[in-house]
Amino acid sequence: MPRFLCSHPDRVIIFLCLLAILIFLHSGTSPTTFHQTRKPPNPRILIPAQVWQLYTTAGSRTTNTTHQDALKATRIAPNLAATWFPVDGDWSYRFVGTGFGAQFVKERFKDQEDIVDVYTSLRVPVMASDFLRYLLLAGEGGVYADSDVEMIMPLQDWVPAPYRNIIRAMVGIEKDHPAKDEPDGWSFRFVQHTMIAAKGHPIMVNMARNITDKMLRLSHEKNTPVSKLELHDRDVVRITGPRGFKDVVFEHLSREAGQNIGWRNLTKLKEPRLFGDTLIVPINFFAGGQQHSGSDGASPDKRVQHYWKGTWRHWDESM
Repeated sequence: MPRFLCSHPDRVIIFLCLLAILIFLHSGTSPTTFHQTRKPPNPRILIPAQVWQLYTTAGSRTTNTTHQDALKATRIAPNLAATWFPVDGDWSYRFVGTGFGAQFVKERFKDQEDIVDVYTSLRVPVMASDFLRYLLLAGEGGVYADSDVEMIMPLQDWVPAPYRNIIRAMVGIEKDHPAKDEPDGWSFRFVQHTMIAAKGHPIMVNMARNITDKMLRLSHEKNTPVSKLELHDRDVVRITGPRGFKDVVFEHLSREAGQNIGWRNLTKLKEPRLFGDTLIVPINFFAGGQQHSGSDGASPDKRVQHYWKGTWRHWDESM
């Protein structure tokens, strides 16, 4: 330090202040920015405030038929769509028809051409509907509900308070009862008519990938383009439907838990159970009022009422 500063303490203070100012000016960094660089990174994206509903048809997915699709959906389940909009607070609502569905998939999954090819080639309405709901949640996230689902509880109350800043997916139980024709003599199924997930959640991403891989494998085995495949009820159930979804959910829960998770771990569930960032909720959350599985239509846990109006489906719901 220069001698003239050593003999004058006041000058030392002035010198240090000037030096700090010079360093600051030459760094080009403001105090606010400097402070922000030391904050922890932004929290991971949770569930966005977006509601999706859809209706798709069996025809070409290259034409804009959204208005016709919306009309068909409201005829199937009149007055139910009104329960979803205007939605609470900052929530947004979007109805997706055949045309927008194809556009969305082409834009969001342009780097995964096999997903785009399989989706745009599907000619079975129920499979297209199943596939699109997973793609919407994988690509954007939010809440998905079938057009024959009525919202009972306000959206902001759906996720139990202790989990609102934790979870990135919430999955409900739909079936949980004895069945002679099921493996282990038990029928267990997760809800597909109402689903909640953050953008890019592994359950939705893996479900989309599994559907694509299974359809391409089936096309290869039968030496037939996806658009011309003859598909049966069992194909719908195991590829896009409840059996395929159940397998993917259990695989994800098992990875999160570090051990094998199956229906025996969740049967007769009475309270929400957290697996990593995924919350599994009891049957009354999304499937209250059914005539099986101990479902209670008057439960205070009830978020929605599903009316099973999807009469356009041609396959056996009991599978």
